[in-house]
Amino acid sequence: MAKGNAMRGTTNRGVTRRAALGTAAGLVLAAPAAPAQQAAPRAKGPPVWLDLDQAALDAAYDQAAYAPNLVQVVKRWASTSEAVRARLGPPRRLAYGPTPIEGLDLYAAARPDAPIHIFIHGGA
Repeated sequence: MAKGNAMRGTTNRGVTRRAALGTAAGLVLAAPAAPAQQAAPRAKGPPVWLDLDQAALDAAYDQAAYAPNLVQVVKRWASTSEAVRARLGPPRRLAYGPTPIEGLDLYAAARPDAPIHIFIHGGA
């Protein structure tokens, strides 16, 4: 190829990258697809909520199905929370019910009239 007249994206055989990639993609798309694996239907139990049986309801609340990296996320929450508590100090625990789980943590601001952040966790 002459200088100044070089074709960008070509090999020394004159085949463009676009053509090579298009051919490769066409071969992949033309390959026969593997048959879809279908799970055997499961016998549905009695409904416990709306039309869901207990197994379907449990599956709906299984966070691992929606977040395969759940263990990593929970560890990150723990380390981040630990770092924040180290910076802010321990919270004041306020009860809104008779059991220990019925409480909230208050991290008071150091100055009056400071902005606030309220986080209400909704469960699973």
